[in-house]
Amino acid sequence: MSYMPFPFKRDEVYLLNCLCISFIGQVGNVITNRNANRLEFERLLDGAKTYMRHHKVPGDMKRRVLRWYDYSWSRGRIQGGGDINTALGLLPDKLKTELALHVNLSVLKKVTIFQECQPEFLHDLVLKMKAYIFTPGDLICRKGEVAREMFIIADGILEVMSETGRVLTTMKAGDFFGEIGILNLDGLNKRTADVRSVGYSELFSLSREDVLAAMKDYPEAQVKLNFSLL
Repeated sequence: MSYMPFPFKRDEVYLLNCLCISFIGQVGNVITNRNANRLEFERLLDGAKTYMRHHKVPGDMKRRVLRWYDYSWSRGRIQGGGDINTALGLLPDKLKTELALHVNLSVLKKVTIFQECQPEFLHDLVLKMKAYIFTPGDLICRKGEVAREMFIIADGILEVMSETGRVLTTMKAGDFFGEIGILNLDGLNKRTADVRSVGYSELFSLSREDVLAAMKDYPEAQVKLNFSLL
C-alpha cells in the first residue's frame, strides 16, 4: 500500500490552523456585531412605535414610518442605537415634517407667546422641537444654570423649588418656562429656580439658537415675541 505524502510541513500546518481560527473568529465577531446592531435597531423601532402610539399617530402615517425603517435597515442605511430624537431625526424630511406637525403643532399652539405668530413660523419651530421623558424626582434645570432652551410641558406635573427645597408653584401640561432666557437678545439669562418632575413627565424643548434662527426668517414673529415679554 502506498501513501500520498502530506503536502505541508508542520510549521505550515500550524500557520494554516491559526489562519482558520482567526477567520472563524472574525466571522463570529461579524455575526455577533450584526446581532447586537439588530437588537439595538429593534429597541429603537420599539421606541418609535411607542412614541407614535402615545401620540395617536394615524395608521397610514404609522405604516409609512415603519416601512421606511425596515427599508433603511435592509439597505444598511440605518444602525441601532440612539434615542427617540435620533430615530425621528433619521426620517426623510417630508415624512419627518408630517409626523412633527401631527405630534407637536398642537402642543406649540398652547404656548401663549406663540399664539399670535404666523403658521409658517410655527411650522419651522415644530421641526426643531425635541422630546424628553423625565422620571419622578428628576431635575429638569437648576438655579444659576444658563438658560439655553425653553421647555413646554406636554404631559405631567413639575414643581418649581426654592433654595431650601420649598415648593413655590407647580406647572402642568400646556405650561412653559425658560422663554425669557432664549428670547433675551442682549445676552444669556440664568435659571432663577430648580424645576423638578413630580411623576413621569413629557417635555418638549426649543433651543435658543433654533428660535433665534427662525426669527431671522420671520422678523414679524420676532416683533410679536418681544412684545409678548413686555
